[in-house]
Amino acid sequence: MRILVYFFKWLELLGLAILIGGMIILGALVAPTVFGMLPPMSTGGEVMSTLFVRFNSVVAYICFGLILVGFLGKLALGGLGKKLRYIEGISLMIMLVVGIYIGSFLTPRMDQLRNMRIQDPSNHQAVEWFNASHRLSEKLFTLNLLMGLVVLYLNAMDMTKRQK
Repeated sequence: MRILVYFFKWLELLGLAILIGGMIILGALVAPTVFGMLPPMSTGGEVMSTLFVRFNSVVAYICFGLILVGFLGKLALGGLGKKLRYIEGISLMIMLVVGIYIGSFLTPRMDQLRNMRIQDPSNHQAVEWFNASHRLSEKLFTLNLLMGLVVLYLNAMDMTKRQK
């Protein structure tokens, strides 16, 4: 039973590590590099759009699956008794809802708006909608990153308490 609990914790932490690491790498390393090396905004935007579509529709969903299975398994075997478990569950629920919104609705909409903006640069409404959607996606990515760090912190606190 104890090995199974550790396995579920490992699944959750693996999903969190890949998800948070991917978000940091895409936002802090890849985006500045792509926009720095590909001067036309449309070329850099096309590359980043492709990367974010793949990340949000494939990698993020796999990570959310790992996190969800790990958390639910850990919850079933470890019980509901701790206040920190509720905070972790709420944080994970926020991450899941925001991740599904980003991957299923916001990223495809931004891709359409980016294409409209490229096809007709004089379409100011598409430019404004894209900019507003981009700001929203940045805020939601930041929220998911912070919620992921909260969950990692809670898991670290739980593990250190068990070692004492």
